[in-house]
Amino acid sequence: MKRTRSIFIAFVLIALMLAATGSAFAANKKVTGDKMFNVALTAAFTGFDPLRTNDQASTYVNAQIYETLYRIGPDGDYIPLLAESLPDFSADGKSATVHLRKGVKFHDGTPFNAQAVKYTFMLIKDPKFGSARASLAASIASMDVLDDYTIRFNLSYPDGVLLAKLAHTNSAIVSPTAQAKQDLMIKPVGTGPYKFVSSISGSNVVLTRNDQYWDKPPVIKNVTMTIIQDESTAVARMETGEADFMPELSVPQIDRVKSIPGVTVGTSESARITYVMLRPTSYVNPLMGKKEFRVAIAKALDTRGYTETILEKYASPTGSMIGPTVFGYTPQAENYGYKYDPEAAKAAVKANHWENEKIKLFVPSTPVYTKLGEYFQANLKDAGFNNVQIEMIDWSAWLTESKAPNRFDISLAGWANVTRDGTELLEPNWESKVSARTKINNPEFDKLVYEGKTTTNRAVRIKKLDAANKLLLEEAYAVPVYNAVNIFAYNSAYTDVTNDVSGTFYLCDFTVKQ
Repeated sequence: MKRTRSIFIAFVLIALMLAATGSAFAANKKVTGDKMFNVALTAAFTGFDPLRTNDQASTYVNAQIYETLYRIGPDGDYIPLLAESLPDFSADGKSATVHLRKGVKFHDGTPFNAQAVKYTFMLIKDPKFGSARASLAASIASMDVLDDYTIRFNLSYPDGVLLAKLAHTNSAIVSPTAQAKQDLMIKPVGTGPYKFVSSISGSNVVLTRNDQYWDKPPVIKNVTMTIIQDESTAVARMETGEADFMPELSVPQIDRVKSIPGVTVGTSESARITYVMLRPTSYVNPLMGKKEFRVAIAKALDTRGYTETILEKYASPTGSMIGPTVFGYTPQAENYGYKYDPEAAKAAVKANHWENEKIKLFVPSTPVYTKLGEYFQANLKDAGFNNVQIEMIDWSAWLTESKAPNRFDISLAGWANVTRDGTELLEPNWESKVSARTKINNPEFDKLVYEGKTTTNRAVRIKKLDAANKLLLEEAYAVPVYNAVNIFAYNSAYTDVTNDVSGTFYLCDFTVKQ
């Protein structure tokens, strides 16, 4: 009887050991570059045309397939990619000549050349095309193809942001042949290290290594990116070894992921800001047009409390829309806006009888935003706003519906500054002709942004960007919440895994541990 019991106990112990080490085995077993590399995305991509998409999930995919003329390095320096060298600017700063890399082909076999570059930027400029970031080509008056591998950009003004724009993921070069005959949103063609294989809408996309890539081919050969919007389920995939990489990880999941054998939690510097946008031209509640109403909302939001208690060391509270890793930042900007002052907010609500005024709070239903939305809803109710209606909406739907004039009063948003330049934050989000969501329609702000981008004098640019940032904050058009670090998780069998300051990853940089 004792022998039977001992055998039973031994089997139980073995079973427990296997259960405890199962995920470790899944993550740590010997891998090669030929193994399918599985990426878990907690937000859905909207398409594969880099000129018509501007959401983070789509950029994750497109950054593997397409390439820009330049790439911004980890230290903020510009690295020639499809360009051969940095641009040659004319003495007056109104033209820039770019020499292109030779011997590069698109995945459809057609050559990359100056005509392809001109074609791409003409599409970005064309209002009928519907570029996601038409402002990237706003300074380009015309282009001259000097030869197959030389192009000159003729500028309508000296553009201090041009190099940053040429490195932006939304100015990736597309194949003129492919663009003319197929929809790149569903069948992409680029010059990058990975080629498109297949995709199931709303589910996944499969890529494979471009063995004719002009540079060193990636170590990882095959990749599947799967949409798993429930973050807990995505983490479970890391536990079982069914996922090798999560490019975004929320702070509440960090301890769970750290406990998984064979999985590493990584961090990297970020230029991303999370903020609240307050729409003064809202058709939901006309009181949003009153500065004092917006200021009461701003004072009701405990941005520092949320950041320090929920996000801990993985984010820093901020008072400036332009962050410290972005050109145009000044330390004094931290004091331009409105600090958390619940008593002042309560007094304003009571004095103006705003207790029952409806405030529509629009929140993307991703792990980053849902908890923050609930926290701010509670803040507003504590300040006496008794009719705060929160709407959680799927990320891809938010991207579209947040552009409608009658959908919200305030909304949570984030901006991953690909270029590390303040103009590329302020202009696309708040300039009257460009802004699709916030619609502040402020001529003074527009003038400051224009003056800040139409010079190459860095001191003047900083002065104008700082003034535009100050106006934005003093008018309570936006409430900055925090500057985050990138947090991600990956199978420890891989190395050189990281995200750049915009949160984008490049699989061609990843390698397998020997």
